Amino acid sequence: MKKLLSVLCVLPVLVSCALPAGRIMKRSEPDSVGSRAAGAATFDQLLRGAVNKLLLSHGASREAAIKLSVAVLRVENASAEELGDWQEQIFDKISTSVNESGRYQTISLRYIDAGLRESRLRRDDLFIPAKRRVFLDVLEAAKVPAQVLIFPKLTTVTTELGPKRAQRNYLLTLELVDISTGRDFRVSEEVRKAYR
Repeated sequence: MKKLLSVLCVLPVLVSCALPAGRIMKRSEPDSVGSRAAGAATFDQLLRGAVNKLLLSHGASREAAIKLSVAVLRVENASAEELGDWQEQIFDKISTSVNESGRYQTISLRYIDAGLRESRLRRDDLFIPAKRRVFLDVLEAAKVPAQVLIFPKLTTVTTELGPKRAQRNYLLTLELVDISTGRDFRVSEEVRKAYR
């Protein structure tokens, strides 16, 4: 009986150690830094910096009486990491920041994806003026004309520092193409991260 009681006393401790635990973070807490991948702190800093730079550079060079309609394309991932569930979140954060600027309004990603399917084009094809016109015609027919295209791209470079130690630099580049002027604006934001 004593043995059974001691096993029953230890059992809750073992079970509680094996179960994952979580909690809701307070708004005042900083984002967590990923131990093996970029994580929230890295992506939030990249997005904040890159979007602010892009909107300032384009906004300073072009006056508009009405909000410009923007098609933000999906993030091109040329990094060493899988984006996983960050793919959609990065798009949403860029779109939200663009909308909140007050000078722009974004087109739903559903229209953009449908426009690419309908025109049978890939995102890189949109840099060719004739092919871009086909895509824009599809959007115009759907009553969501685009005046600006934004192409996000994530890249990384890794420096190995020894056993289980490395530095990875994350670079988010936003390239904006202004349809009416044909001008191209490109900005980047970099975050360096140490791993051990």
